[in-house]
Amino acid sequence: MTGFILIAALLAGLSALAIAAPLWRTRGRVDNTDTDIDIYRDQLAEVDRDLDRGTLDPTEAERTRTEISRRLLAADAASRTAAIDAPKAVNRGAAVVMGVALLAAAGWLYATLGAPGYGDVPRELRLAVGEERRANRPGQLEAEAATQIPDVLDQFDEATQDLIRTRRAATFERPEDLTAWTVLAQTEAAIGQYHRATRAQERIIALKGSTVETEDYERLLDIMIAGTQGYVSPEAEAVALRVLQDAPDSQTALYYAGLMYAQNDRPDRAFDLWRRVIENGPVGTLHYEFATGQIGEVAAQLGVDYALPETRGPSAQDLDAAQDMSPEDRRAMIEGMVGGLADRLATEGGPPQDWARLITSLMIIEQTEAAARVLAEAELIFGGDVQAVTLIRRAAAEAGLTE
Repeated sequence: MTGFILIAALLAGLSALAIAAPLWRTRGRVDNTDTDIDIYRDQLAEVDRDLDRGTLDPTEAERTRTEISRRLLAADAASRTAAIDAPKAVNRGAAVVMGVALLAAAGWLYATLGAPGYGDVPRELRLAVGEERRANRPGQLEAEAATQIPDVLDQFDEATQDLIRTRRAATFERPEDLTAWTVLAQTEAAIGQYHRATRAQERIIALKGSTVETEDYERLLDIMIAGTQGYVSPEAEAVALRVLQDAPDSQTALYYAGLMYAQNDRPDRAFDLWRRVIENGPVGTLHYEFATGQIGEVAAQLGVDYALPETRGPSAQDLDAAQDMSPEDRRAMIEGMVGGLADRLATEGGPPQDWARLITSLMIIEQTEAAARVLAEAELIFGGDVQAVTLIRRAAAEAGLTE
């Protein structure tokens, strides 16, 4: 801290000196001007003597006298201007006042806006403090208790109340009924009872056992963090890591893992994870929008000038909008976007998410054969990447290309 104050004071002093120096040196400029006048007068006298001795031609003497006279007049004008400057004492007094004022203003600003007395915090210490905070942060149940809304059924009409009670009762009557738990999880989330929805989704995962899918854990993540109003608990972090083990490119898990690091003073890791969400696509999804909306803040903390990449090809929002169009309008819109995406993948290649988007887009405009060719090409390109092939095949199945 002492070293910082000394360096800051030295820099402020140098700045004050640079501002005050011209005022302090004013007299020197006047003295130099007076010396120039004396020299020019001596030169005029010398020209007259040379002319009298016959060593200088009259024409040349006149030309020389004219040039010296011009310089003499300029020097005399400069001397008159300098002569009306403030006296030396006033100038130097002003220099001292300005220097003191600058130093005082710098000290006041630091005392007001800075952190006097705050010790140096090395990077290693900051990381250690962040890790300690992360290790000791509240758990899921504690966070839910602090944020959950009251379970007040009378805010709904009687029919809705009966429906909610029936769906809750069904899981007590049939605790092994996967469908009952699935319906209940959706219902509880819809009415804002996320803590109940979390328990229901956890039960769904337990009932599915070995058949559980990545999407089940991703839905659990969404519900858990909605139930804590955006806070990522240790339990939610564990679910995100579980998803990333099986699906390293999961936008859901990558986004929430980045959010956890952002909440625990690790903007560097948050930036890396959110950058993967944004640059690997697909664009337009919920977690993509979350990441694009928040990455600027962590980039600023790191001093990184990050620009969002230009999106190419149809986004998830484009495809959703196309579903509501007439077949002709939908085909025309998507064909224009698909053409650019297909050309880019053919010439530059791209991540598996882009190949999946191309297959989905081709199926929407009923180009089944083209979609099949793209699927075959993608399987050949990503044949050694099981997760990439799985993602592409899942997109093909969801689009109706394969079973």
